[in-house]
Amino acid sequence: MHRLTDTWDPEDYYKHSYPQYAFALGLVGRLRLCGDERILDIGCGDGKITSELAARVSYGSVLGIDTSTEMIAFAQNMFRQTVHPNLSFRYGDASSLTFKKEFDVIVAFASLHWTANLATVLQGIKSSLAPGGRFAAQLMAKRLITQKRSGSPLHQARREVMARPAWRRYFQGFKKQGSVYSADEYERLLRDAGFTSFRVEFVTEDVTHPGIEALKGCARATWHRYTNRIPAEHRDAFLDEVVQCFIEQYPPDSGGQIHVRMKILEVEATATGD
Repeated sequence: MHRLTDTWDPEDYYKHSYPQYAFALGLVGRLRLCGDERILDIGCGDGKITSELAARVSYGSVLGIDTSTEMIAFAQNMFRQTVHPNLSFRYGDASSLTFKKEFDVIVAFASLHWTANLATVLQGIKSSLAPGGRFAAQLMAKRLITQKRSGSPLHQARREVMARPAWRRYFQGFKKQGSVYSADEYERLLRDAGFTSFRVEFVTEDVTHPGIEALKGCARATWHRYTNRIPAEHRDAFLDEVVQCFIEQYPPDSGGQIHVRMKILEVEATATGD
């Protein structure tokens, strides 16, 4: 049985973060990198996507930062500089960036919706980019300004189970970390931070999970902020119930694979010169 804690488990995440990786590869391809860019990856996690960026800028450099010391240690060990000389990792917080015009491209894959003050983060990103530099990100978002939550079917199943009598007491007073905005709100925040040439649009992928255990693994690897509220001996049962709730509505195909239609907001913007 995998350990379930209130901190990231890098090995579990590395094994089960294939949906995030698939989404990220799409955006990386759309960046059309020249190969000599200086890139900052905010919320680099296990370093898998960061290493892919480094492979595409052999004459450039990539720095990955994250607030999880466990993730940074894992990434440094998995992608050693002796093998990846243009790639480095270090602890860093998106809300307190101190770089000054040091990067040509800054990316953030499924990480900035965890931040409490996105306006401050975007201002720091703008200051960290060289004039004409590019910012690209993928974020959870609302379809409408009036919508309270993102609408992922798997997240809906989690919310349904959290509200059931057996589990609701563990989530009393629970407040989700970070902020989720609509596309229009993201555009306004980008404009206020000094960015131009926006591309703000939803992208959708049919994420295929090999089976029930793989789907459960993906949930376990990213939902520790929820599961840590539940006694350790009951966390597996909670995840089993969420997965069962989901597959009752979206059953596996004839080969046992589970398909989750996922939607994420993609953002690209350019930093104006000072």
